[in-house]
Amino acid sequence: MRRKSKLSGMLLRNYIFFSLTVGVSVFILLLLFVMRTNDWLPAKEPSLWQAGGIVRTNTADIPSDTIEALHGWVEILDERLRVIEVKGRKQDGSTSYTERSLNTLFYDTRDNPYYNSISPFLTDEGQQRFVLVRLPKENMKVDIALDEETTENNQAIFWGALAETGLLFLVLFGINVFVYSRQTAAKLTNPLSKIATGIRNIAGGRYCDRLHLEANYELAQIQESFNAMAEKLDKAETDKRLLEESKQRMLVHISHDLKTPITTIQGYATALQLGMIEEEEKKQRAIKLIHDKTQLVAELIDDVFELSKLESPDYPVEKEPNDVAEFMREMAVDYYDLFEENQLIFEWDIPPQEVMAAFNRKLMYRAFSNLLTNALKYNPPGTYVRMALVEKHEEVLIEVADNGVGIPDHLRDRVFEAFVRGDAARRSDGGTGLGLSIASHIVEKHGGKLRLDTDGGWTRFELNLPKDTAANVETTAAIASATG
Repeated sequence: MRRKSKLSGMLLRNYIFFSLTVGVSVFILLLLFVMRTNDWLPAKEPSLWQAGGIVRTNTADIPSDTIEALHGWVEILDERLRVIEVKGRKQDGSTSYTERSLNTLFYDTRDNPYYNSISPFLTDEGQQRFVLVRLPKENMKVDIALDEETTENNQAIFWGALAETGLLFLVLFGINVFVYSRQTAAKLTNPLSKIATGIRNIAGGRYCDRLHLEANYELAQIQESFNAMAEKLDKAETDKRLLEESKQRMLVHISHDLKTPITTIQGYATALQLGMIEEEEKKQRAIKLIHDKTQLVAELIDDVFELSKLESPDYPVEKEPNDVAEFMREMAVDYYDLFEENQLIFEWDIPPQEVMAAFNRKLMYRAFSNLLTNALKYNPPGTYVRMALVEKHEEVLIEVADNGVGIPDHLRDRVFEAFVRGDAARRSDGGTGLGLSIASHIVEKHGGKLRLDTDGGWTRFELNLPKDTAANVETTAAIASATG
């Protein structure tokens, strides 16, 4: 099974995706902006009216058309600053310059009617030359004005391109935000919405509902916990319904089992009261019958009361360390004569050493008494009844078994429920139908389990009790000390 990613990882991936898309959008928009501004703001070539813009190694290639159009001219000077060539119409008569006169042209510009620029260069033959450009200032004013107007237009074009680029950025940013929010909602908001719906269903009593989400690790954990909670609530609701049905059945059984003996008692008591039974022998039989029926009613009421206490989770069970082997020997002695009278063969297998476990003697006597009484009441003469004790490392196993009539197949799964009895038991008035249920609850109160096994032709009731390890250690130490 593929391990689910965490929410932090999902959010980080979405954020990285969002940042990358925004970054790519910004980069593309910058390229578009540069391309558009390059189209609208053509790069100027080096000025064709400045010496540095027209200098060439071959003087014949020097362009002078722009300068001549402004009524200026170009002078080519040699290394001694002599004029060796003129392009355009020269308007002064100088044929050579000195360094001082050149400096005057460039630094004393207040009264100079010409704009001057000079640039040195080497010819193809390696000779030193100078290009001197001279333009009337009155013609330069027109060109500068044109340049300023062009600059203002270019600024308007620049800000327009910037506004368009910003608008495109807002559109692309909005699309990225929408996609990012939808992705996050699909991974986070939608599962949370389903979880909220599931909680409302549980609050409304629909415990059978379960969540089925394809979500990240944290939400998957919530889903597992939610489904576990819903399963427990569903089981609790089912157990509650079964308990109510069991209580209803119990009331029906109690009313039935009380009605029959009470009706008998009422009938014979009325007959005795009215003098309808005159013979002394019949009177004694009626009195004995009334006594037996009242005793049965008392047993039933006592068993119901005992069962109701044991079913309560708050019912206290005071346990103390006891020797299970000695306890079972006492049980065997108490029931030996009864088994002999009913011609049942009673056997036991109990180890001679102490086997310590913590239990309540009174309650455990009741549980064993119910098991042995069942074997005594419902089996014919000649039946073998066996009681055995096996000591294990952490628990004590006890078995009460017989090879008598057995338990019908349809009752084996429900034998520990209240008022579950076979037809023979119900006809014989031999019990209340609560004995095994009471025994099972007593064993469970001691941390054990009572089970039924019917393999091999024997009916075996097996129960386990946790051992009292501390008591066993103390006993072993005491024996070792005494023998030492």
